[in-house]
Amino acid sequence: MELDEELDVFEGYEDETDSEREAREGTEVILDEVTQANVNSMVDRLMKVNDIISGHPLRNYQRPFARRMFESLIIDDGAKITALFARQTGKSETVADVVATSMIMFPLLAKAYPEMLGKFKGGVWVGAFAPVDEQADTLFGRIVSRLSSDAAQVVMADPEINARLDGKGRTVYVRFLNSTESLQDGKGHSYVRKTTAHPRATIEGRTYHLILIDECQGADDRVVDKSIAPMGAANNATMIMTGTPTYTKNVFYEQIAKNKRALTRRGRTRANHFEVDWREAAKENAYYKRFVEGELLRLGEDSDEFKLSYRLMWLLDKGMFTTSAKLDECGDVSMQSLVKQWHHTPVVVGIDCARKQDRTVVTVVYVDWDHPDELGMYHHRVLNWLDLEGMDWEEQYFQIVEFLAGYNVWKIGIDVGGVGDVVAQRLKILMPQIDVIEIGSAQSDQSDRWKYLRNLIDRRQVMWPSGAKVRKLKVWRRFRQEMEDLEILFKGPYVLAEAPNMRDAHDDYADSLALACILTRDYNDEEVGTIEVMQNPFYTRNRRRYEGR
Repeated sequence: MELDEELDVFEGYEDETDSEREAREGTEVILDEVTQANVNSMVDRLMKVNDIISGHPLRNYQRPFARRMFESLIIDDGAKITALFARQTGKSETVADVVATSMIMFPLLAKAYPEMLGKFKGGVWVGAFAPVDEQADTLFGRIVSRLSSDAAQVVMADPEINARLDGKGRTVYVRFLNSTESLQDGKGHSYVRKTTAHPRATIEGRTYHLILIDECQGADDRVVDKSIAPMGAANNATMIMTGTPTYTKNVFYEQIAKNKRALTRRGRTRANHFEVDWREAAKENAYYKRFVEGELLRLGEDSDEFKLSYRLMWLLDKGMFTTSAKLDECGDVSMQSLVKQWHHTPVVVGIDCARKQDRTVVTVVYVDWDHPDELGMYHHRVLNWLDLEGMDWEEQYFQIVEFLAGYNVWKIGIDVGGVGDVVAQRLKILMPQIDVIEIGSAQSDQSDRWKYLRNLIDRRQVMWPSGAKVRKLKVWRRFRQEMEDLEILFKGPYVLAEAPNMRDAHDDYADSLALACILTRDYNDEEVGTIEVMQNPFYTRNRRRYEGR
């Protein structure tokens, strides 16, 4: 069977819900061979005009990215296209060329292809965004430069187009003098408007066909999702995200991951992600090659600066508390359920107390007391979580007591910052047989437990249930998401961790786990007393493999 024939067989994604399947089927654009050939021919012609307007042909590594932008506008697939290019390789230049060509040519093409391109008959409306105004100026300035070039003026002077460049400041227009549309704002002309994507800026209200987010690695997730993306809703806008790697995950990283994953699934999928590292660019630019090689010698190939700017490496180990790969390795896929009762050996418990917008999370952790590693660290394993959201504290106390009645609890760790001290005092009264430990919230105390948890994860000395049935649970999904989102902060000698500064981001599950695990760091055999010796039921093949590393 030929590869193309095999890829035609597509029966959906195993992990999608019915609603997701319906949404995918409603948004995917699948063209027959004749239509796709016509689209390709149109893109070919646009690329020729693009080279004329820009004044020079795009380099080979820029052309697939440019073609995909044109294609998305033509077939109206509302694609979210990402471009991860090394510094100074021409990502903004490519976008500027395509935008300038589209603003001039698509209203003309809309007359010839009204069914396919009819929404552009009144012009192409473009929003150019960046984290700060100065960055938005760079992309906006390139677009304006292309539109005001001598070559572009010659193209616009063609009698069939009959357009002129107008406007200044934040918005520049290509006005079509032959247009029968009203010349009110948004009618009878194409325009590009530059806007900051800063979290404090008020930017809602515009409508676009094409949304550009430059230096997207620095964009605020909430601004992109809540304010920028909806500006394309009325026109099923194509969104172009460009940038370079950084230390933390954000909307740019997540969209790149989605676009890459899409290509691994069966079925015909258009590439929506494009990467160009310095070596690829150096093949076509000798000056660039010599400069970057000089930087390689000056900075070092393994320096953070060189990895981020030229090698396209996300340094999540330095910006994120942990990585998705490590979290996957710490998940035990053989555990298909949470452990709701455990009395064989003492367990430890961490409680992260609810604050104004957070939830109270209780984490129960099994400890393999009899098998410390060479550094004296014990194997930990999450047995269960209790998530108390939107509940008054008077109700929470008794929910916690009832939940913990199913376990042989040795110690409970509670952060006494905020309401934690009150919770600790109340639980000492309700559970006098259990040692409730008040853990400080000073930076030094927080640093101790975050460092310890990170060491346990790095050494695979903490695990949690990750079987298929467990992964469907809300508590597991919240735990995994919070662990993936957790960012690391360095404040002097202290290593801290917290949720990113964005809506719906929390660190309650992670903090609860850290509070539980820190209780075992200074464990003394005499403290626990007599422990029943038994075969460890959680000693899985996965753990034996980790210990053999």
